[in-house]
Amino acid sequence: MGCLRFCAVFVALVAVGLGTMQLLLKQPHFAKAAVHKLVEVGGIPESVFSIMKVVDESAWSDIILKGNLGIAEGYMHGKIQLEPLPFFFTLLNGTSIGTRRKEGNDFLGVFMQIIAAPTNLAGYIMNMQSRDKSTRVTKQHYDAGNDLYEVMLGPSMSYTCAYWRGAKNLDEAQTNKFNLIMRKLELKEGMNVADLGMGWGTAAAYVHQHGHVNVTGVSLSEEQVKWAQVNLKKPGLQFIWQDYRDHCENPAYAGTYDRVYSIGMLEHVGYKNLQPFFKCLKKLLKPDGLAVVHTIGEPDFVPASDPFLDKYIFPGAVIPALSTVMPAFENDFLLEDFQNFGHDYSRTLAAWSVNSKTFFEKNPTAYSPEFQRMWDYYLKMCEALFALRINQLWHFVLSPRPTFRQRVDRQT
Repeated sequence: MGCLRFCAVFVALVAVGLGTMQLLLKQPHFAKAAVHKLVEVGGIPESVFSIMKVVDESAWSDIILKGNLGIAEGYMHGKIQLEPLPFFFTLLNGTSIGTRRKEGNDFLGVFMQIIAAPTNLAGYIMNMQSRDKSTRVTKQHYDAGNDLYEVMLGPSMSYTCAYWRGAKNLDEAQTNKFNLIMRKLELKEGMNVADLGMGWGTAAAYVHQHGHVNVTGVSLSEEQVKWAQVNLKKPGLQFIWQDYRDHCENPAYAGTYDRVYSIGMLEHVGYKNLQPFFKCLKKLLKPDGLAVVHTIGEPDFVPASDPFLDKYIFPGAVIPALSTVMPAFENDFLLEDFQNFGHDYSRTLAAWSVNSKTFFEKNPTAYSPEFQRMWDYYLKMCEALFALRINQLWHFVLSPRPTFRQRVDRQT
């Protein structure tokens, strides 16, 4: 009883202390002093304050209480003026919350973990990519107007990392990516191929045309499937609006595909669903099939996305780590080949940023100023993450176990 009473008193004191601290930090002058102190102890260059200028004093409280989300919202709503790319390079290069985050925790790193704790806790407790929750990202992000995407992405309409080896521009780099995946799939004329995720279907159309194979694209985004059906559908190329899990559970598709690939969907599968995802691939494939999985990768496990990205860009998305991906497929697949070309994503994002600004300049009223700043912040934040190699881009080439294949030809 004495222990229970002590614990109750301790919890109450902690709650009171946290409540008092939060009240203090809601006062701009206290919040400003706290932010400056965090920058000092965290080893962030003082020059960050010449890049990030607070024009509404209430933004200091948002920064200290919500971290990156607070900075992003301050920028979106005009409380903060900044150049996002130099800001993120200054914030992340050589700091404990950026490129040196595994070299031991300091106060800044611990503080940022505390801010992200509610989002991370939800990621641990709940399945954020369940059937019910997985539609959030398609409705909020991928089902947004195609007008912006058509300009931002260019003719390829490919919303994933391009492959810039030997490419002079975005279109060439995206075509390189399609060709790289085709080579890794080792296609033969007349094969049946599944594209899980599919985007706007342009990769499927390219594979169908140049590989002379039948392709079925599967996507949970209604708008993307509609766009693909209107612009791309032809004999041997079909698009299905469906959860990939439903596709796998349909007996009509079991063991019918010679090849399966997924480009940029694993980030939306979630670490709790990785093993069922790979079992799905195996169920769809013929015993001598091949799968290629293209995904953003994290060098460290995270249970949830950055709070800004989770709220405004990709709700429920979680970038996988090798520590979660490898155990998820090791009982069902052999890893035939692996490639990391993450730095290419920084060039891809830079090209998207230029195209997006062109669209907004020509269509200033199509989206609100807040949305335009949000989009700019998102693209530049991600560009910095890939340029600094904090995020990666991985290709897995997989054979179902058991396999009688001698080898795959390594492609670069």
